[in-house]
Amino acid sequence: MRTATGATPTWRLRPWPNDSSVGHLVLTDHLHIPTTVDLHHALSAARRQGFGVVRTSALFPGALEVALASGFSPIDQLALLRLPLRDGGWSPSPNTLRRSTSRTMRSWHHGRAASLDREAFGPVWGNDSRSLAEIGDATPVHRARWIRRGDEFAGFAISGAAGDNGYLQRLAVSPAHRRSGIAKALVGDALDWMCRRQLNAALVNTGVDNVAALTLYEHLGFVRLSDRLTITEHRLTDIDTIA
Repeated sequence: MRTATGATPTWRLRPWPNDSSVGHLVLTDHLHIPTTVDLHHALSAARRQGFGVVRTSALFPGALEVALASGFSPIDQLALLRLPLRDGGWSPSPNTLRRSTSRTMRSWHHGRAASLDREAFGPVWGNDSRSLAEIGDATPVHRARWIRRGDEFAGFAISGAAGDNGYLQRLAVSPAHRRSGIAKALVGDALDWMCRRQLNAALVNTGVDNVAALTLYEHLGFVRLSDRLTITEHRLTDIDTIA
C-alpha cells in the first residue's frame, strides 16, 4: 500500500480479529511517530474498505498524542514491563517440569490456540488464527510453545526477539487451568530461550487492571516502566471529513 505521494506508509490496515467490521490500524515502526496526515490517510483507506470503526494497536505516548489530535479516543491502557536478562536479572533453570510439558506450537495448532485465547481474553481482545500467526511474524525470530493438561490445550506463549531485546508477545491460559503453574512455566521457558540467544532484556505488556498477570511478571523480576501504552478507537460516520 502506498500513499498518494507514492511514499511507503508507516501503517497498515487489516480486519480486527473476530470482527471484520473493525479495521485494525497497525503502525509498522513504533519508533516512528505518525503525523495527523498519516492517520487521516489511514481513516480514508478504512472508509473505502468498508470499516465502520478503526482501532489501533497499543501506542506509545508520542503516537497517542497524534491519535488523539486526529479524533481517536482511548479505550484501554497497558502497563509496560522490563526484565534485564544479564547480570543476574534472570537465571536459566534446568526445570524438568517446564521442559517436559512445553511443546512446540505449530501453525496447525492456531485454531485451538485462538479458541483458548478468546476464552481467556473475551471476544473483543481475543485473537483468531490469522492474528496469532501475525504475532509470530512480527519479529525476525520467534518461539511458540503450548502446554497440555490431559487432553486439553491448557495454555500457550509466543515470544520473539529483535535486536538485543526479547518480547513476550502473547500469553494465554485456559480459565479452567489458571493458578496451576502453567503461566509461570511458559514465561520461564520464554526467558530461558531469550537468555540462550544472549538478549539484553525481556519486555512484556499487559492490561493495567490485569492483576494476576502483573503479579506474575513482578514476582519473576519484571519492573514496570513509567510509560503506558494506549489502545485507541475512531468511529467513522457519514459526517466525518477525512483530509
